[in-house]
Amino acid sequence: MKFFAIVSAVLIAAIGVGAIAPNPDSACQCPNNCEHTLGSSCAFFLDGNTINGSCVNGANGLTCAT
Repeated sequence: MKFFAIVSAVLIAAIGVGAIAPNPDSACQCPNNCEHTLGSSCAFFLDGNTINGSCVNGANGLTCAT
């Protein structure tokens, strides 16, 4: 039973580490990225590519920009 608990914890941690947001706004905003602040690094998908940037002030709150 402990084995399955450990495997489950590792899988959950691995899934969360590599999460890339589907768009620039969700890369810096809740519900999944509430901890981001102005200047935090962020990443999102655009046309099948991963775009890396930092959180900046946008029209609707923080957004990820390069």
